[in-house]
Amino acid sequence: MTDGQSLLLLFVALYLLECLRWLPPRSLLLLGHGSSWQARRPFQPVELAGGSPALLAFLPPLQAHVTTLPWLLVPAADGLEVRADRLRPLLLPWERLSLRTEGRTLHLAPGHRVRCLSEEHARQAQQQVQQWAPLAQEAREADFLRHAEATLKSDPLIGHAEALTGQTRLLRGLASLIFLWTFGVLVALYRWLGDDVEILWAAGVLFVLQFTQAVVFFRRARGLPYRFWKTLAIALLPQHAMRAADHFCQVAMPFPSHPLAARSLLGDEAWKKLAAQVWKQTRYQPAATADLQSRALESFLGQQGLAVADLEPAPAQQPGSALYCPGCQAQFQAGVSRCQDCGGIELRAF
Repeated sequence: MTDGQSLLLLFVALYLLECLRWLPPRSLLLLGHGSSWQARRPFQPVELAGGSPALLAFLPPLQAHVTTLPWLLVPAADGLEVRADRLRPLLLPWERLSLRTEGRTLHLAPGHRVRCLSEEHARQAQQQVQQWAPLAQEAREADFLRHAEATLKSDPLIGHAEALTGQTRLLRGLASLIFLWTFGVLVALYRWLGDDVEILWAAGVLFVLQFTQAVVFFRRARGLPYRFWKTLAIALLPQHAMRAADHFCQVAMPFPSHPLAARSLLGDEAWKKLAAQVWKQTRYQPAATADLQSRALESFLGQQGLAVADLEPAPAQQPGSALYCPGCQAQFQAGVSRCQDCGGIELRAF
């Protein structure tokens, strides 16, 4: 392997690392621009420091991204229910809570923490739990329902996505050009010219593109932390120049939107599929707050013109089956009344 090939492999590895994000395991990543968006979940089986890896779109045309977050903390009568991952929710008694924030991590009690989208989100969650602790359960539920309604509003999420699209359009265009020049033109020229001095002219063009990207970024990045150092990295390193727009996308919204707020971004078909998944995970997962969250979702879905019955269609009946589980869709013969795999959900007849 030549020095040029080794350098190219190094650039590929560094670029993929720049495309990797560690997000709350139950978050939903929205990728796209304009009116074209798609959803992607973090890889939940891998978890480190409360986060799971998610890979951004790394091929041109490069996209903006927005992270949404379902309800991770829900008040129950006996304690705070923590729904930070796909496993059974954890119920922490109110008297055990010892709240503190560390960056974007909210520590709830010794050995228990949740990862938020930003330091501001972590502080907001801390304040909310502190407000719930001394209240009666009815007051907690009322406050949670108001919070849930706010996170399900689509206007803040749509406005944020539109602002990101416009703010990063030029940066994403230049990033796509830098990607094609780095991994396309330079590779072809190196294969043709080898280590001759002419290849340095092509590398000079890459530097000019990076410098242009750095100038555009610096002019638009007023208010971003570490603006100068980020600009310097964009000017000198191709992988940073290709991901320059991500610095704007990582600025979190004032409060996190629920994934179901993205209906107009995802389109009706993808949104209804997502709504069915969220409904089943909420309604049929063994949890102390399943009824409370279901009330919030049922009210929202009704406003969207979607009946709960539409989210729970019966599966195609298999020979010999008389009952099915509305949660996991497993089928059973007569004589069984509950699905033990779903925590004792009552079965339904076909």
